[in-house]
Amino acid sequence: MLYAAIWGSTDNPPKGRSLAALMATAVGTSIDAMAVGISLALLQVNIVIVAIAIGLATFAMSSGGMLVGRLIGNRLGRLAELIAGLALLGLGTMILFEHLSPM
Repeated sequence: MLYAAIWGSTDNPPKGRSLAALMATAVGTSIDAMAVGISLALLQVNIVIVAIAIGLATFAMSSGGMLVGRLIGNRLGRLAELIAGLALLGLGTMILFEHLSPM
């Protein structure tokens, strides 16, 4: 993001994804879903209500994010990409320091 915002777009056509990348993504998603499922079972919550709430929240946030991203992207262009890249870099740095700092 930062590279494209500072030095220009790198609009290369998307590359095909390998089977290994697909399998790694599937395993990671399955482990995450299993952890959430176990946590919800231990909390003894109504799984139907929780599943509906998670689905609605995911739909609303992803749809809203796409709409806001399109609006900001059209108006601010490369500046929006630069800000987003800096925000992600800052977030990653903050998480790294949080996990490396002694408790």
